[in-house]
Amino acid sequence: MFPLNRLNSGFIVTSSNQTKQGLKTNTLVLYGLIKVKEMNFVAEELGFRSFGLSEDVFKGILDAGYTVPTPIQAQVIPVMLGGNAVVAQSMTGSGKTAAFALPMLERASRDKSRSDRYLVLTPSRELAEQVAAEIRRLGRHVGVRVAVFIGGKSIGRQAEWVSRGFDVAVGTPGRILDLYERGILDLGSVSEVILDECDRMLDMGFYEDVDRILRSTSARRVSFFSATIPEDVERLAHRYAADAKRIILDGDKQVETIEHYVIDVDERSKFWELERLLSGSNKSTIVFTATKSRSRWVAEKLSARGHRVAYINGDMPQTKREQTLWLFRQGRINLLVATELLARGIDIIELERVINFDVPQDVHAYTHRAGRTGRMGRRGEVISLVSPRDRQAFANIEVTLNMRIPPYPQR
Repeated sequence: MFPLNRLNSGFIVTSSNQTKQGLKTNTLVLYGLIKVKEMNFVAEELGFRSFGLSEDVFKGILDAGYTVPTPIQAQVIPVMLGGNAVVAQSMTGSGKTAAFALPMLERASRDKSRSDRYLVLTPSRELAEQVAAEIRRLGRHVGVRVAVFIGGKSIGRQAEWVSRGFDVAVGTPGRILDLYERGILDLGSVSEVILDECDRMLDMGFYEDVDRILRSTSARRVSFFSATIPEDVERLAHRYAADAKRIILDGDKQVETIEHYVIDVDERSKFWELERLLSGSNKSTIVFTATKSRSRWVAEKLSARGHRVAYINGDMPQTKREQTLWLFRQGRINLLVATELLARGIDIIELERVINFDVPQDVHAYTHRAGRTGRMGRRGEVISLVSPRDRQAFANIEVTLNMRIPPYPQR
């Protein structure tokens, strides 16, 4: 979704595909990025109004500062409003959360008895908190009750949330299953399930947990959202969403507002090349490493050299992880060293740069790391430090993406 201040009278959003849900469309969408051209048309006449959303839901959209749907939203929202499940593939940063949240909120606004319950599963605690915050923001005028069930939080406190009642539960598979097995959470009352970043969820070993959760619900609809649709996701979707509408927009294509660069280095000189890149720059940057111990080592060395930096990985307590992310979002620190924990779904809109201190081993991981920057039409850059042992993996990434990544220019 595009913020309201990015559009004004005289602009129209256009698409290379076809007219979407009554929108006047006649130009170009590349990799999910909406190109705009000047026309004698008022932007407010486009977009979310065409979906026939209730006034309470529409007020939430306006409060959030959004007016024009992204391509994934333009295709998913009318399908889900029509009562269908979806299997939706679209790149990171394309607006998938609102794509499933708005139909959910619309149904909740029409259900005066609030008899339906919705479950959103995410691969990480951070993403669960983020998704819940977005649903609360968009559903502010609907009065939707959103509960978050994740590890690192008190089971007793979460049991209290269940007893008070909720409309939407957002959580990680492990904690949701734990609450169910303790007899605290009744999955049988769940009428709709959303699997967000489902490929990452299954990569992390949650296949059996997710399968059991889905078998324990009475869900009429199960929808899958992700940037990639590998075989295990296909298998799960075939079992629980055989009749779902498939919406495949892009996959591993790279966002046009992101510039990709490579720096060839010896393994022993990687840190000094990183230090050279960061010196004299205040750009907000995430540095990705391969292991938890390496994230801490890099962060401590950068801190010793005077950088405003912190690290985040799966060994840290949840409260510490949340505090670190808050400091980064607030600009108190401008460097964050992280493992793959932050490569999926985490939305830091103004992130300017991603540095791969360690090259990921497959194209999906590269795509998700890169997707942390250049979000919602903003510009960003991805720089990979490639040592001899990384070259084969990096070459495979280039081949799969069908792109030749140029050397980082000397500046």
